[in-house]
Amino acid sequence: MRSLLFFAIVFLLSVGLVAASISTGPVVSGMGAVNGVNCSDGWRITGYYTPVETDFGQGETREIDVRGHGKESFNSEFLKTIFDDDQGYGEGWGKTRFGWYLGNYRGRWHKSDAPLDASDHPLSPNTVAVDNSVIPPGSTVDIPNLPGDFGKTQYQSTDVGVSVHGKHIDVYTGEGRDARRRMWRVTFEDDDRLQRVCFSPPANH
Repeated sequence: MRSLLFFAIVFLLSVGLVAASISTGPVVSGMGAVNGVNCSDGWRITGYYTPVETDFGQGETREIDVRGHGKESFNSEFLKTIFDDDQGYGEGWGKTRFGWYLGNYRGRWHKSDAPLDASDHPLSPNTVAVDNSVIPPGSTVDIPNLPGDFGKTQYQSTDVGVSVHGKHIDVYTGEGRDARRRMWRVTFEDDDRLQRVCFSPPANH
């Protein structure tokens, strides 16, 4: 009698587990892929933006040599925000008081009509910088637990960064002061605030 009761309990538990998996769908952990979607926990999320020189007001200036333009002086804090020599990285690009954009890469300052990503394409909303050894370029990326619209947005992995390695995603938030505020809203990099990320590689990957 005990053995029959034991097998009955095991059978009921098995049926319950199967039903639960059907109703809730597969639970993905680690970096396993289900239907082409890779999901995992433990991601650092940061933001980056395009600073605007006129937001920095009056202050010290520094003269630099801009490739294809020549020597020009800019607000020192603006330049440091684009590229901090001590840290070896920065926001990458900034909008100058002249209306064109100033960027620093390959050890030189460059001029452009738009802020550019690592492939020299204009940066656009809803794009992210990633480590391409973890997330292929052109992937669709979801970070569902970010606050507000950030968590509802599908991002495209079109950029990389010198400080973006492993399970780290850098979200581009746009230009100017409001974009800087949004950058801090999207930053979750403390150990107790790491995020869940899901991504789908492009079809040709």
